This record gives sequence, C-alpha cells and structure tokens, in this order.
Amino acid sequence: MAYVGILLITILVSFIVVRIGGFALELTGIEPEVARFQALSAFTGTGFTTREAERVVGHRTRRRIVTILIILGNAGTVTVIATLVASFTQVGGYTWFFVRLAIIVVGIFGLYQLIMRSGVTRRVPAWLQRPVMNRVLGEAPASEEIFHMEKDWIISLVMIKKGSKSIGLSVADVAAGGDVEILGIDRIDTYLTRPNAEEKIVEGDRLLVYANRKSMKRVLD
Repeated sequence: MAYVGILLITILVSFIVVRIGGFALELTGIEPEVARFQALSAFTGTGFTTREAERVVGHRTRRRIVTILIILGNAGTVTVIATLVASFTQVGGYTWFFVRLAIIVVGIFGLYQLIMRSGVTRRVPAWLQRPVMNRVLGEAPASEEIFHMEKDWIISLVMIKKGSKSIGLSVADVAAGGDVEILGIDRIDTYLTRPNAEEKIVEGDRLLVYANRKSMKRVLD
C-alpha cells in the first residue's frame, strides 16, 4: 500500500504544478481557462495546434513556462508509471487488486476535483503568488499586441511591472488626452471591465489598452 500512497502524492504534486503553471501563464496575459488548458496540455505532453498555442510559442516567457512544464511532466509520468506498476506487484488475489484499483481511481478523482476544479485552490497559495509574479513579470515583455485595428490603432496588453510610473495613477490619469482607452484591468484576484476612472493602477496589473502606437509608447513610458 506504500506505493499507492507514493502514487497519489505524485499525482497531487502534478496537479499543483499544473495549477502553478496555469497561474504563471495567466500573468503573461492569457485568459484563465486557456492558461489552465495550455498548462495541462504541456505537462501531459498532449499538445494542440491552436491559435492559443501559437500565442504561447511566440512569447518568450510563455515558452519558458511551457518548457518547464514539459520537463516536469516527463519526470512525473515516469514516476507515476513506476509507482503504478509497483502498486500491483505481489498483490495477493483479485480482491486486493480491485481494492487498490478502487483506492487509486477514487483518490485521483478526488484530487482532481479538489485541485483543478474546486474553488478551494482556484488561485496559487498567497505565499507563492508574489515570487511567481515577480519572476514572470520580470521576464515578460512590457506589452503584447493583441489586435491591429486600423492605421496605427491597436489593442495591446500592457504589463505594469515594478518601478513603472503608472503605479498609483488612476485610470483617468493614464488615459489623459483622449487618445488612450483602458478597456479592462486584469488583476490576480479579479478582472475589471471598463474600470472606473478613479481606479488606481497597481503593480502586476495587466491593462487592456486601445490606443495608437504613439500614445502606446507614452503609456509604456
């Protein structure tokens, strides 16, 4: 039964790694559902040729996160297979075989519901959020062009990093001049659509900005 315990612990750690990987991808501007799917895809080595996958490949920080998930996923797969085989060796009779099988299936289902589906661990634990945020945001580019509208007008995702002059400013301050519009603010704990003009910008925010390229440079500065 010791191997069954090791197997379930390995699977628990795998789910936690996927959750942290999804959180890290979220910090780079990927939508939460897409981020979790891409993290799980990378960890399991499944791989899907989709537009979201292309967004990952074309972004340096996202490529690094996915690479780490792939490496850890391969190591986890080897461990799971080894412990799974060991769990069913020298089993005395069919009764104990099915008892262990039932424990493993129920255990995996329970861990999946707790870690991946429930609101209990919807976010990475608080003590891990800041280190992950600092690491990811420190390596991420200042902005990512999401959509090109017309002429020089674009919709971009702007990262607010440590030391940014925008920290502490209100939405109205950033959008002063009328040539910049903040469509949304993506924060660790929430997403603000059409934020109030008095809403303050904080470190770690991802601003969804509609502006021309010249004004976008002003926002970045």
